[in-house]
Amino acid sequence: LVLLCFVCLLFLNFPLLCSGQGHGHSHDHTDEHPSYKYSREANILLKDKEEPQRKPVGGKIDRDSLWFNALGSTLLISIAPFLILYLVPLDNSSEREPLLKILLSFAAGGLLGDAFLHLIPHALLGHSHDNHGEVHASDHSHEFHDHSQDMNVGLWVLSGILIFLFVEKFVRLVKDEHEHSHSAKTHTEKNHQKSESKNKSGQQKAGKDRANDIKIAGYLNLAADITHNFTDGLAIGASYLAGRNVGIVTTITILLHEVPHEIGDFAILIKSGCSRKKAMYLQLLTAVGALSGTVVSLLAEGYDEMATAWILPLTAGGFIYIATVSVLPELLSDTKLWQSIKEILALLLGVCMMVLIASFE
Repeated sequence: LVLLCFVCLLFLNFPLLCSGQGHGHSHDHTDEHPSYKYSREANILLKDKEEPQRKPVGGKIDRDSLWFNALGSTLLISIAPFLILYLVPLDNSSEREPLLKILLSFAAGGLLGDAFLHLIPHALLGHSHDNHGEVHASDHSHEFHDHSQDMNVGLWVLSGILIFLFVEKFVRLVKDEHEHSHSAKTHTEKNHQKSESKNKSGQQKAGKDRANDIKIAGYLNLAADITHNFTDGLAIGASYLAGRNVGIVTTITILLHEVPHEIGDFAILIKSGCSRKKAMYLQLLTAVGALSGTVVSLLAEGYDEMATAWILPLTAGGFIYIATVSVLPELLSDTKLWQSIKEILALLLGVCMMVLIASFE
């Protein structure tokens, strides 16, 4: 009897249940086509209504504080490594040659770790975040979009390697042409001494070529470092736009990342023939890139997406080229066992530093 009464009540209230009174929110789409209710446009409109709107940061004081904190943090990550370089006992003398090569190994590990564990993953992560925020028609198109974005990151990495190759080739061609035209007269005057000094000049030429290799690498690395610091500035500016605490955490992370990186860059510049003082000031010059990135990020929100799109992988390609083509071959010239072991350990230490920093980002 109870079951029969329940069925009767359910039958009598069936029209009321179908009218949508049990919905958590009301709809005013009485005159809309039924297919519209399940369309992409209707869902986007519903999502916009349900999500609370963000209030823009207003007020002159807040804006001034934002600029002060962001630019102050950028100056901090630029000046702190510069001051630490005073504590590094390094110069271009023959007595410091073993220590210099150990630091070069550390620089190579830092460059490779930075490229593969920091720059490329951040570029891929940026694309994946963008993809999750979009509405795709099907899973197949979503996977195709992800694959094309990942392929674009790979193409930008290859572009960075090729660009640095073309730049180095061009510099070598110009430098060789200048040296040949400068030494043509001297070569004709001393032609009779050619047979006597043939072996000696061959050895000197090999040493000179190696010196030119690392010298060009020093300035290429400086250009890549400016670009890299530009992306760091973009990250700091964008993080302070998200909140003060987020900006502080980002600043600490970048500072921990920059200290070992700057020490490695300092070693590359010393090896390229720069004096200690000149190398330190050149490293400080890269702060221009970081400050520019911060200003761009604060003036125009959304430029951090441009950084993940091509600046990060392009810089990663440059770091890979410098580490594998310019720095690592310099380390192969020394065949002493204990020195080689120390260089390998320094390279692994550079990679491990980047692993440790990347795990806390």
